[in-house]
Amino acid sequence: MTVVRWAVVGTSDFALDWIARGVTLGSNAELAAVVSRDAARAEAAARRVGAPHWYTSIGAIDRNQVDGVFLVLPNPQHAPMAIAAAEHGLHVIVEKPMAPTVAECRAMIEAARANKVVLAAAHCMEWAPPIVAARRLLESAVIGNVLHATITASFNSPSNGQWRQQDTTEAGGGPLMDMGVHALDAITRLLGPVGQVAAMIDRQRHDYPAEDSATLLMRFVSGAHGVLQANFTCLQNELEIQGTEGRIWSRAWWGRDFAGDLQLQRGDEVTSIALEPVNVYKPQIEHVSAAILSGTAPVTAGERGMANMAVIEAAIEAARSGRTVTVAA
Repeated sequence: MTVVRWAVVGTSDFALDWIARGVTLGSNAELAAVVSRDAARAEAAARRVGAPHWYTSIGAIDRNQVDGVFLVLPNPQHAPMAIAAAEHGLHVIVEKPMAPTVAECRAMIEAARANKVVLAAAHCMEWAPPIVAARRLLESAVIGNVLHATITASFNSPSNGQWRQQDTTEAGGGPLMDMGVHALDAITRLLGPVGQVAAMIDRQRHDYPAEDSATLLMRFVSGAHGVLQANFTCLQNELEIQGTEGRIWSRAWWGRDFAGDLQLQRGDEVTSIALEPVNVYKPQIEHVSAAILSGTAPVTAGERGMANMAVIEAAIEAARSGRTVTVAA
């Protein structure tokens, strides 16, 4: 096998316009099918994206036609669908967050391991140009030892009836589970794991069941301090990391098909880092497909998704209790 054949599970515009397109762009990936519970919707979506097959359930997928599934579904459906896919012998990429709880993440990992399939969380900002460049700068120690960092990922989301506005944070809705997990994954990829967290999760602007604002205060295992903000109330897209010898910052660190920006300051000298645009879904699908083809673990393996959820679970506990909480190992 030289190409991994993927079925996209879900028919939202995001699933079809971004995830399905990312699969078609992959040099070692092929868009084989679309899956939806509604047969007419599945067939129409398959025609829209040029997939030759369509199915109405995971169990109906023909493994002679499909090797893996990309799950683009409401968060509460991630675990049961990923487990069903693994038990059907299919590799799995699951949209972030991996699942609403660490226990569900663990069950997904165990199912993938038992059925000898690859499980990856769709932490696509691994390939965001500012994050890739920031990682290289930090690896070179150009700003010295990191002291503290701030990262934000927010947009204004007025009431529109979407599930992410109807479910509380505990149930998988709200900005911490949506954009916040992108920010958390990016900052821990740069600075390492979080050891302790305090948090506030509130409704500040919109009147729907989900909270619309989340702020986390974090102590990394390294000793560095961090602040993370994720909101459905305003537009935020910033990153700043301060070290003993300088700092790096971005005013556009996340996006889908973009270059973003990154600045480096040492003393009074400021340098703009040259970045090339990337559609983050293309390297994501190529990386996971390459891992499947080579029998290796992807960098975004399920354990990474579970580690992010351990921080979010600790943040929820901290917000509800008013205490600083140690992140479970």
